[in-house]
Amino acid sequence: MKVAVAFTVLSALVQTGFAKCIPSPTPDYSVAPSSDYSAVPSSDYSAVPSSDYSAVPSSDYATEPAPSSSDDVEPASSSNEYTAPALSSDYTTAPAPSSDYATSSAPETSDVAPETSDTEAETTEPTTTPSGVYQITASQLDAAVPAGKGSGKCTADNSDGCANNEQALVALNNAAQKYGVTERGEVVAMIALMAFESGSWQYNVNEFPGRAGQGTKAMFMYPFIYKYAKALYPDKVQDAWESATDDLTMNNVRAMVLGDDDSFGSAFWYLTTQAPEYHNTGKLKDGDLASFKEYCTSAVGAGWDDDRQKGWEA
Repeated sequence: MKVAVAFTVLSALVQTGFAKCIPSPTPDYSVAPSSDYSAVPSSDYSAVPSSDYSAVPSSDYATEPAPSSSDDVEPASSSNEYTAPALSSDYTTAPAPSSDYATSSAPETSDVAPETSDTEAETTEPTTTPSGVYQITASQLDAAVPAGKGSGKCTADNSDGCANNEQALVALNNAAQKYGVTERGEVVAMIALMAFESGSWQYNVNEFPGRAGQGTKAMFMYPFIYKYAKALYPDKVQDAWESATDDLTMNNVRAMVLGDDDSFGSAFWYLTTQAPEYHNTGKLKDGDLASFKEYCTSAVGAGWDDDRQKGWEA
């Protein structure tokens, strides 16, 4: 019994000595850090930066700056998303409107003549004029009928039958040739009379009050409209129309003589056929105002107005 107790005590002492002298825990602790702790940083933490964090900048953020800083990344991968600023191709074509813009602005530097006011435009001389009679010049007509310069008094509302001096010049010279009016005084009288009656070539028919059958630049009443149309177009004008009283017939006859040559020629026709005593005599050809007044009041049967004198004096 005493032996057994002694043995037990001895065993305890031996074990206690070993615990103090032999560092037996060393193999245990060395294994633990080498297997547990080292495994964690080598597998978990090292894996994260190598796979997750390094992957992010290399795929997402590196795509935009890569073209300017890395030679390993192909420009195609970065310009694929950033082609919008790469407008070098699109932008250079955009200024190409320099060709379009130049053409649109070309009229500013071209030889196109600057526009002039219609009231300032001068009447041009006709390319051909009749010979053997007194010729009216553009400057003379512009001085006599200044309102007829340029586009004259013609507007969208009265374009039918309205004329300017350029149209009138040709027709007046044609009429002087056709009816053999060779004296300057007679030509001036015809121009002054028609310019007054038509409102400086503005009207071809009676507008106020709108009398049927009255018209031409001389504003013939229907009896003379019929005679004039019959003289010019004998095969088209019926004898029965001379006594017409309905508006339709009178206006239809009038319409036959409203062309420029016929309308501007009406006063010349009247002078030479209806008042021959004033043609090639001293009454009008001498160009005195008294003769012109007499012609207007006696031969034509029109009233006198001082505005008629203005046109005659011009």
